[in-house]
Amino acid sequence: MPGRLVQVIVLVDDLDAARRWAAEVGLVALDGGRHPGRGTANVIVPFGVEYLELLAVVDPDEARSSADGQAVLDALAGRGPGPARWSLESDDLEAEGRRLALPVEERHRVRPDGAVIRWRVVGVNEAWVDPWRCAFMAWEDPVRHPARTPEPHPCGATGVAAVDVGVPDAGRARAWIGGAVPRAVVLHEGSATGPFAATIATPDGPLPVEVS
Repeated sequence: MPGRLVQVIVLVDDLDAARRWAAEVGLVALDGGRHPGRGTANVIVPFGVEYLELLAVVDPDEARSSADGQAVLDALAGRGPGPARWSLESDDLEAEGRRLALPVEERHRVRPDGAVIRWRVVGVNEAWVDPWRCAFMAWEDPVRHPARTPEPHPCGATGVAAVDVGVPDAGRARAWIGGAVPRAVVLHEGSATGPFAATIATPDGPLPVEVS
């Protein structure tokens, strides 16, 4: 079975500006913390099941020394701020790795409170190179899952309404996903641009993710 949409990464130039945008539109935004050795940090907008990750380069020199950090620098240089990558949460990450002939990798980051968040991934590098591809993720501790919401959003947001993804071929994209297209993922055939727009579900209608 294909995974569930769990993450939409939105590249930003400045995390303080990202926090201000979230506050202005009525979203709870949490400091996610640093990615050790990568020169990047994030702000998380959680919705219980999925989340927005507002991701910025905070140490360019460190980012250039890391393959993961360089991927973010390259994406910012090539695409600019905005939706950049998307991920599905899998109940069997090892099976995804076998299906795609890719390794399962260990990742972590350190929250500002010192807590270490650990997760495993498949296909992250491939997703940065070809952003029409999703990555696959699984978390070590469900309690520390970044999508968990500590409080309601002032605007009443309930989740990702849609992430629009440009793909070269819908059949090829479904083969990579491993089945049917997950809820909230909208494929646009004929382009390899990857995610190019995202909206959040609120009682007042879809809220565009427009933060730089």
